[in-house]
Amino acid sequence: MVTQSYDLLVIGGGIHGAAVARDAAGRGLKVMLAEKGDYACATSSASSKLIHGGLRYLEQLELSLVRESLVERAGLLKTAPHLVEPIRFLLPIYGWQKRPAILLHAGLSLYDLLSIGDGLPPSGRLKPQEITELPRLRRENLNAVLHYHDCQTDDARLVLAVLLDARARGADILNRRAVTAIEPLANGYAVEMDERGVKNRVDARFIVNAAGPFVAEIDAMSSIAPPPRHLRLVRGSHIVLKMPEPAEADAYTLQDTEDRVIFVLPWLDRRFLIVGTTEVPQESDAGTAACSLQEQAYLLDAYNRYFAGPGGPVSDKDVVWSFAGIRALQGDHGKKPSRLTRRPALASIRNGTGGFVTLYGGKLTTHRAFADTVLDAMRDLGARMGGSWTQDVPLYGGCETRAGLLSLVAQGPTSLSRETCHRWAFAYGDQIERLYANVLRDPSLAREIAPGVPLAELVHAVEVEDAMTAEDFLLRRTKLHLLLDRRGRDAVATWFSTNK
Repeated sequence: MVTQSYDLLVIGGGIHGAAVARDAAGRGLKVMLAEKGDYACATSSASSKLIHGGLRYLEQLELSLVRESLVERAGLLKTAPHLVEPIRFLLPIYGWQKRPAILLHAGLSLYDLLSIGDGLPPSGRLKPQEITELPRLRRENLNAVLHYHDCQTDDARLVLAVLLDARARGADILNRRAVTAIEPLANGYAVEMDERGVKNRVDARFIVNAAGPFVAEIDAMSSIAPPPRHLRLVRGSHIVLKMPEPAEADAYTLQDTEDRVIFVLPWLDRRFLIVGTTEVPQESDAGTAACSLQEQAYLLDAYNRYFAGPGGPVSDKDVVWSFAGIRALQGDHGKKPSRLTRRPALASIRNGTGGFVTLYGGKLTTHRAFADTVLDAMRDLGARMGGSWTQDVPLYGGCETRAGLLSLVAQGPTSLSRETCHRWAFAYGDQIERLYANVLRDPSLAREIAPGVPLAELVHAVEVEDAMTAEDFLLRRTKLHLLLDRRGRDAVATWFSTNK
């Protein structure tokens, strides 16, 4: 059994583990991140794909959380322009709804005030003529349609961009490496790991447990871990529909019949709609999260309450995919899941000159700020490191503007389609030049394994982004599982099975 020594071991390859690893590596610490599955294979790839302030948190008076989120939203527009894009949201107001237009308009005005300086358009109200041009939105008892801006992202690729940035700064980033035992040492911990059947050991002065819904299992492996906190596992499910004709560029924020909101989001170049999310207790194993039939029916009902198409109401047969993630939130069982705070929290304990920090909750949007807080906690436990540095520093692939990326699309090798170059630009960012260079150096890499999937992309996914299976590539490195037909997906699976 080989033993390696690190200043910090991060357990969990979701967005918060990735952010802590990146921040720590940039402060000069020797860092390892271990993920038992694939990067972002759980909650961090099952979000609503939004970088947003959290408009509904204003109603809960979480003004500081909203402000922090909006500051981070502005930062991500600059540091990950290939992955974070502004999108207009429409907020229809009907007579039957709980919240009147005047209340929501006031909330949007406050949202504008809290986000001042980010360059996004202010909120407002659609004119009657603009409302008549909206396809499918029901007009009965419609009082007004408000609008505001937030941002959309590819959550799994955002995690990957953070991880690859951490690796570029010296961190060891590893997937398919499960932690199986944690033994306290005089000044830190000895951690046993299983890498696809091969055992090894890591000694680390500090552990950060960023395992999301699995944090309690990791804490339980050590006799010196932070005291457990009451954890609520809440499932959020989404359904995906084909985009009706005519396609829409706007997203919608819908009020349900209680006090929640549901998003309807154009996705993948307006080919699909995401409808979500739910908030229900996860009673079974968090690793088996899936959208239930009841949740699917709830989301379909919400969509049909607001929209009417020429083909009639959407139904189960219109759902092309569904996904679910588990949020690990603090709170007692007396509160509704929708009322539990999304503000992240941590617990820590010292162990000699080392220590153990466990993370709870958090939002995709505020991952960078939360990592800064985690590193502050490590400093309080005795870690010696550099100061904060991540504010406004581009992520991996993020050194080119969206306009610049469009220019790079036009500069692609003639052996690649413009459609492929465009998809690459807004997945890989400035790293598209690396893919281009590979194709120019070896023209055979332009050969398509499946429609729109050159060999160069598969090789890049394996060699640079640690993809090990067709699912890694089709679901998380890309979203081609929805864009390819069965034959195309099978061709990618065959390539992975013969090129391990």
